Amino acid sequence: MFTGCLGSGDTQEDISFNGLEYNPPVQAPDFTLTDQDGNPVSLSEFDGKVMVVAFTYTHCPDVCPVIEANMKYMQGELGESYNEDVAYLSISIDPLRDTPEVLAQYVEENGFEWPHLTSYDYEMLKEVWNGWGVAVNSSMIDDHVNGAMNMTDEGVIHSMITMMPDNSTSEYEVNSTHLPENATGWNLTTMGFNMNNVSLNSSTHAQYGNQVHGINGVDSPSDYSWWWSLYVWNSTNSSWEESQVGVDGISISNDQTHIAWVASNSNISNLPTPASEICGGHGSIMGEGGGAHCMCEDGYKRDGNNQLTCIPEDEEGANENTGEAEDEYNVGHSTVTFILDREGYKRVAWVGSDWNADEFLEDIQALI
Repeated sequence: MFTGCLGSGDTQEDISFNGLEYNPPVQAPDFTLTDQDGNPVSLSEFDGKVMVVAFTYTHCPDVCPVIEANMKYMQGELGESYNEDVAYLSISIDPLRDTPEVLAQYVEENGFEWPHLTSYDYEMLKEVWNGWGVAVNSSMIDDHVNGAMNMTDEGVIHSMITMMPDNSTSEYEVNSTHLPENATGWNLTTMGFNMNNVSLNSSTHAQYGNQVHGINGVDSPSDYSWWWSLYVWNSTNSSWEESQVGVDGISISNDQTHIAWVASNSNISNLPTPASEICGGHGSIMGEGGGAHCMCEDGYKRDGNNQLTCIPEDEEGANENTGEAEDEYNVGHSTVTFILDREGYKRVAWVGSDWNADEFLEDIQALI
């Protein structure tokens, strides 16, 4: 008699989406941030509406303007449904420059009519990024906030990166001083998750050792339609490779510093370079494609022979014409735009900016 009834997020209508579907849907974490007018705005204020949530910043030279322009276009196409059935939020990943005043000018100049959010509480904003699974290479921001880069000369920085089924990524850094002697990939896995309050569902097999079944509540299905696959960083050719041994067989050392847990149905090409490997650990990438180059920290300059490497200023080969104003840095981040249903569940993710606005609009209208 009850066949077909819908529960609160537990059972959802069978809708065909153009973007990457969450199956099952995932409850989006609430937050309270500050909009361009200086007012507090919470995600929960929009309960009952379909939500589009984007992570952008005003100085972004490439993907962000495309996403924001697409959102403006779709707002016009929605007509009366916008505000009545649908709401937008844009969340900054560059709080140093994106003050409410800067966001207000940006919104006015571009004719955007939805909240653009930021926070003076940097740590709280980082919690929002992490909670939504948005990877932000915030080393340049950390440099300004803390007065020094997070890299340390005492020990080696190891990274564990996760890539979820929707291609969103997170990076967890662990200093070698926090790991036991002769540490394995499993030591790095458990330490990275424990330090960042990330839940881990695992088991120990008599023959194959420790195995991962779920990360942060996202468990691989029992039908093995996808699983958590282990990758290791090849420092020789600067690329990710699927591990040929189990996580217990990986020796974490100066030569093998980074691992990644990747949902097997995700796009491995989106797996980011570990932050400590970017620009030799002394800067961040600015631009894309052939125009990509390093923004180097104080005391370092771009290598005149390799624009993606930072070397000490007094080392031969450094490009003497690489001075950049401090406020010209770019923030590297995973580009994911989310669509939430009326109950606040993540239903669809659109990765990057090279997507069709009309197909995105179809997903919004399907949830309306």
